[in-house]
Amino acid sequence: MKILSVDDNPQNRAVLEKALSKQYDIVSSDGSEPIIPLLEQHKPDVILMDIMLGQPFNGYDLVKELRAAPDFENCEVIFISALTSSEDKLAAYGCGGDDYIAKPVDFKELREKLKRVELRIEERNSLKEQYEMASTTAFTSMQQASELGELVTFFTENLEVTDIKILFNNIKRFFSNSGVNCCVEFRIASEFYQFPEQSITDLEREILELGRKAKRITPFGSNMLFNSPQCSMLVKGLRINDEDVIGRIRDNFAILLTIVDSRIDFIEGQIEKNNIRKKALNNLKSQLMDDFGTIKNLCESQDNKIVKLVNDLSQAVQLKIITLGLDEDQESELMCLVDETKDIVEETLGLSFVIEDKLFNITERLKAVE
Repeated sequence: MKILSVDDNPQNRAVLEKALSKQYDIVSSDGSEPIIPLLEQHKPDVILMDIMLGQPFNGYDLVKELRAAPDFENCEVIFISALTSSEDKLAAYGCGGDDYIAKPVDFKELREKLKRVELRIEERNSLKEQYEMASTTAFTSMQQASELGELVTFFTENLEVTDIKILFNNIKRFFSNSGVNCCVEFRIASEFYQFPEQSITDLEREILELGRKAKRITPFGSNMLFNSPQCSMLVKGLRINDEDVIGRIRDNFAILLTIVDSRIDFIEGQIEKNNIRKKALNNLKSQLMDDFGTIKNLCESQDNKIVKLVNDLSQAVQLKIITLGLDEDQESELMCLVDETKDIVEETLGLSFVIEDKLFNITERLKAVE
């Protein structure tokens, strides 16, 4: 991947070249040269653009100029600047920047961003191949009657979807058919899920987060952010000057957002039902375990009482034999009867251990239930 670094500070350029030259093909400029000839000469895949260049123009101006040139509209731009306010970042995104990193540069963070750039370039090249194979332009299909068909198809294909990753992939495919990319944030049960997980930039994450409180539709240059309480969709690369076409596309994407909202409402309802079921199941488990504990304690108490009763009876009989005046055979017969009673009691007590073992097994199975 080829990188162009634009910075009026020679020390900054030297540091960037030293840090990245082993992994990437990097060239530098102080920003004084016209940007288009510079791009034509080096043909970079990504530009590391300083904002304050010390020239009559700044980094925003250069990016706007290159974005206006069709040959370089897909060139990735990462702004590098000491300006870190939300307004500065939104201005960077609005003029055509793809990501943003603050000075002093954290090179570990920069390398992670460049990895994401490589992923996005691969995705874009794949999308371009698919698009060329279809022999159509990004918005030809949106100008035809198939617009409604696309939305109906999306609706029917997602009627049974309950997995948000599958839902995002279907949204991504819908936008790919229109020749644009997207990133999405779902807001479900007070949790936030952003996609695509691997290639989304930090700046795109911030913009999706702003969507939680933004108005329904917010434009950022050639990009549009569609918002609802349940979802934000950042649509990237709407390069159309026809206001009528843009208006129709915006309406269709807003309808798509409404469909996605209904699906998220359903998913959230399923989560709530599962939570209620899980809570009820946990309550039942707790009650049963308490009841089993009570049964076990009652069985133990009853066993102890029976043992004591039999032992007391045996001692009483032995003492009573002396005063009854029985002969040896009678005494022996009486003691045999006492011993038989003890055996029966011991056998009965054995059943208590079986009951206890059964209760223990039931308790363990309840613990395993989710």
